[in-house]
Amino acid sequence: MSSRASALVGLLLTAWALVWGATEVACQEAPPLATESAAELAERHARFLEDAALLLSPIERAALLSLPRDYQRDAFVRRFWQVRDPYPQTGRNEFQENWSDRSEQARQKYGNLTEDRARMLLLNGPPLEIIESRCGDLLLPLEIWPYAGTEKVRGTFALVFVGAGKSRRLWAPTQGLSFLLAPGASIGFGRGQVRQEDIIESCPQGDKILTYLSQAVDWDLVVEKFPVVPKPGEEWLRTFLSRTTEVVAGVASISGRLDLRFPSRRQSRTVVQGQLSVPRSEAGLAKLGERSSFDFLIDGEVLRGEDLFEQFRYRFSLPEEDAKSSEIPLLFERTLRPGSYRLILRLEDRASGKQLRIEQDLAVPSVADSAPEALANAAVTPPPSDSLAEANAAIPPDEHTVRLLPPTPGLKTGTTRVEAVATGEGIAKIVFELDGKPMLSKSRPPFSVDLPLGVQPRTHTVTARALGPAGDKLAEDELLLNAGPHRFSARLVEPQAGKTYRSSLRAQVEVEVPQDQTLDRVELYLNDDLLATLYQPPFVQPMILPAGERVTYVRTVAYLSDGLSTEDLVLVNAPENAASIDVDLVELYATVVDRRGRPVDGLDRADFRVKEDGKAQSLVRFERVTDVPIFAGIVLDTSGSMAEELPEAVRGALSFFETVIQPKDRAMVLTFSDQPRLAVPFTNDRSVLAGGLANLVADGGTVLHDSLIQALYYFGGLKGKRALVVLTDGRDEGSRYPFGDALDYAKRSGVAIYSIGLALSTRDADQRLKLQRLSAETGGQAYFIQNAGELVGVYKEIEAELRTQYYLAYQSGGSGDAYRSISVEMGKPGLEAKTVSGYYP
Repeated sequence: MSSRASALVGLLLTAWALVWGATEVACQEAPPLATESAAELAERHARFLEDAALLLSPIERAALLSLPRDYQRDAFVRRFWQVRDPYPQTGRNEFQENWSDRSEQARQKYGNLTEDRARMLLLNGPPLEIIESRCGDLLLPLEIWPYAGTEKVRGTFALVFVGAGKSRRLWAPTQGLSFLLAPGASIGFGRGQVRQEDIIESCPQGDKILTYLSQAVDWDLVVEKFPVVPKPGEEWLRTFLSRTTEVVAGVASISGRLDLRFPSRRQSRTVVQGQLSVPRSEAGLAKLGERSSFDFLIDGEVLRGEDLFEQFRYRFSLPEEDAKSSEIPLLFERTLRPGSYRLILRLEDRASGKQLRIEQDLAVPSVADSAPEALANAAVTPPPSDSLAEANAAIPPDEHTVRLLPPTPGLKTGTTRVEAVATGEGIAKIVFELDGKPMLSKSRPPFSVDLPLGVQPRTHTVTARALGPAGDKLAEDELLLNAGPHRFSARLVEPQAGKTYRSSLRAQVEVEVPQDQTLDRVELYLNDDLLATLYQPPFVQPMILPAGERVTYVRTVAYLSDGLSTEDLVLVNAPENAASIDVDLVELYATVVDRRGRPVDGLDRADFRVKEDGKAQSLVRFERVTDVPIFAGIVLDTSGSMAEELPEAVRGALSFFETVIQPKDRAMVLTFSDQPRLAVPFTNDRSVLAGGLANLVADGGTVLHDSLIQALYYFGGLKGKRALVVLTDGRDEGSRYPFGDALDYAKRSGVAIYSIGLALSTRDADQRLKLQRLSAETGGQAYFIQNAGELVGVYKEIEAELRTQYYLAYQSGGSGDAYRSISVEMGKPGLEAKTVSGYYP
């Protein structure tokens, strides 16, 4: 391995330590890199290096060579292909399958993967045809590969290879036609220039060869323009290398004792509870202001045979005052099928930098109804404390579950079928509720129900509850319909409001992650203290409750990889009338303008007065918004009447994206005529946005209301500043939903609508009024212009508003599910605040 590559890998690991370490001592040097060469690798890993040579970056190759164990290299290879999977939501990795097939083809045809033709076959797949050209004494032997575009390279192009025998070189047009001349060729009246006539006369299929030569590309330029080689970045590698169970040579060690128990089973798996006890006297203290805490990181690996079966990570932050005993218990839980494993743990004391590595055999028993019997058969020592006895007693020996299966994607109205799947013995019936109202119960499978959702688009909550013979609740699940494809939620399944816990509990979190997003971590708090951070499911954490009678609460916060978060909170042992807390705030984004309509900056909290249903509200949060992500959408009318204005409308939309969309922001495009069409999903890639606006054709009618609802539905689940720009030149024609439904759905969405009426005549007064209402009710602005050339100026005004906003939040004291009106008044004369006129709770 080169010293540069070694340094890069070390830099990645050091960067990871800097991210996580809060103190100078926590930033230890990276684990030493192995100096193993590719020749010393196992055959399968050496084969991978050969197969993936065109895909591997120098840092990735160096990282693989640095790993000291084969099972770690196996995990690296799996992750390498996973991050390049273009469709991770499917069960197949199409990219890996294609690459493997092409590798075999290249070896069979060319004997290696390094020759130019082998490389081009790997990157582009087989061509439309292969033309072998023999032009006598005029040109060198040519092999021409034409393509009608590939998945990565748009448009028609050709690859030209020069030479004879097994090795042929890829020709680039920038080298000139003279590069193709055979030695001693006499052409062009001795001028050394190739003419079209010479090729036609000397070469079989001369016309075709001339055509393909004109389509030949310089591959280096193609690579610069198109993403031919996937480049997922180094974040995945940084994460992978950080999840190591290797200890750093020369770092001080810390003592620890691992105790295991198997309290119950979860369906066919056994619950494995571990307690890693660390002497309090050896642990360091992390100090942040007046807070002192013990801070530990556990990385774990479970091996089955020679394969890495599972990886996991836990981070613990325990307040100093809560650690009273001589040992600090670090509790973790996994679920494994009965069998023989090898458990490897690496503990790092983040405050002192001390480390501990434990490796031992793990025999997971098949747990029956009696946990003590299982422990007797397991030959492991249970934790010295019985502090988790209550939490473990709450685990049913044969867990009951009920799960609601989401229906097909899309906005649901009318009668919609919902199905539940239940497991566990002794379930007497499944009871279904819609928005809190009992609908139907089923005593045997299939557990499905047809729910009347009504004709208006709404968000609905479906509940399925599994009951025992005595009517006792065994399990429950909730499903939110019409929440949109970007819903992100974390729900505490345990603890439950109304139940009593004495000494311990098992916190359990269910997380719903938006499509095309990645969950980063789940944090669990006991009161205000962060106890554990979990990085992979199951999101279950045993907790020891503080002594005393005081009410406590468990809170969970889940984070996506882009930093977006969601949370839930449950009070533990609370009085009946305070069994839960609504942690959701009413959030407003307000733009303040002066008498001339210009945005006003520099205001503070005292300048705003917020009222809900006429009652003054106290702001709990206030800030001038500068770095909150913007989610912007353009709904573009492509009906037949837009034929003349559409090119200018497209140029205006592109200018909007160029000025508004920054790295943190996202934008989407929805076009409509006879029906809505999502042209571009949310992205910050301007080239993708431009591609979605290319080649639009004006044709058909104007289903404005349906398109507006569809666009707002697509915003569902997103948090932050959300704005929708609607451009249309006419009244609605043929929508399924009337304007009232569209307006009501817009008011429920929380998305600011900026409506633009293009060339609306005086006869379109009703349409003007509708666009004005849409914007006024949602906190946006309505614009009316005569031609699309004015759009650039309008988009600049919208961009100025979005970048000059104030974030206001308050805790509502209202009750019920009726619409609540909101007004924001300004304390300074001549100023007006624009925000939503109200919301549905």
